[in-house]
Amino acid sequence: MKSPYALGLIGFGNIGKIHHDALTKSGQTDFQLKAIADLSTQSVDDSVEFYDDYRELLKNPNIQAVSINTPPNTHHQLVMDALRVGKHVLVEKPPALTVAQCEEMTVCANQQERVLFMSFHARSNLCVEAAKRELVDKNIEGIDMQYSEYAPNYHDTSGWIFNPEIAGGGVLIDSGINALSVVTYVLPDWVSLSVKDAKFKKAEGFKVETQAHVGFSFGSKGFGTLSMDWMNKGPEVRQVTFTADGDTYAVDIVKNIFSKNGEVRMKSLNSSLNSEYRGVYKDFARHLAERKSLISIKELAFIQEAYRQGNIEFFL
Repeated sequence: MKSPYALGLIGFGNIGKIHHDALTKSGQTDFQLKAIADLSTQSVDDSVEFYDDYRELLKNPNIQAVSINTPPNTHHQLVMDALRVGKHVLVEKPPALTVAQCEEMTVCANQQERVLFMSFHARSNLCVEAAKRELVDKNIEGIDMQYSEYAPNYHDTSGWIFNPEIAGGGVLIDSGINALSVVTYVLPDWVSLSVKDAKFKKAEGFKVETQAHVGFSFGSKGFGTLSMDWMNKGPEVRQVTFTADGDTYAVDIVKNIFSKNGEVRMKSLNSSLNSEYRGVYKDFARHLAERKSLISIKELAFIQEAYRQGNIEFFL
């Protein structure tokens, strides 16, 4: 039996703790968590070394791979530093703040002959997997992405996620990239997305967009929309709907349902954020075994173009 990869976790905030649980509480055997680096010292299992400086973790010769779960504006530097000392790298979404940074990271991974794995946890949702299988040979003509939630339920309004210099933007880059990653996963690799129009709104007191609406085209004649709202106090919605060959296929990530024309084709009782991250690490291990990077930049390119084209409105 192959020995597990020795892994270091960089960033131990909210997302870092989700990664920690996926690595230590899910029964996975591909990775053994050996070290954690975070600016604030926290107690962890005695078998896990803790560093307050990620550079000290990177010096550990026993660490084969690192998982980067820090704020987005730090991703590029951390990825480059890790690759340059010979570590394989998993990096949370968004992989960086710009496409140019992602391209630089990709070049470095190739030069260092190390695996760079850009993580998009929504792709590991079982209903998304079902949609990919169902739609693999279908002619997709329409896509509608609807995401809405009340973000202050999950994030302190003074936190970095609402700071554009750290997060790179608001609802579009943080939540929208998840929806886009589902679409780019289901569509054939050769299909590109082209932004046609983009509108954004900022709620009073926020520095980033809290609503977004983007129209786009794809393939030869496909058209889609992406609508997002961080100020919705009603039921949460995370749904991606595909129209193909006259039928409608919907992935409802909140209810964990995949349906065709309103009829449930699959309902997952095991899908959760934790199960998605178990899937992420299973896929990371597979890429490590194949010595093959997972590079996905289409989502960030779409977001950058939407920000470039869009206009901002303020509302109460």
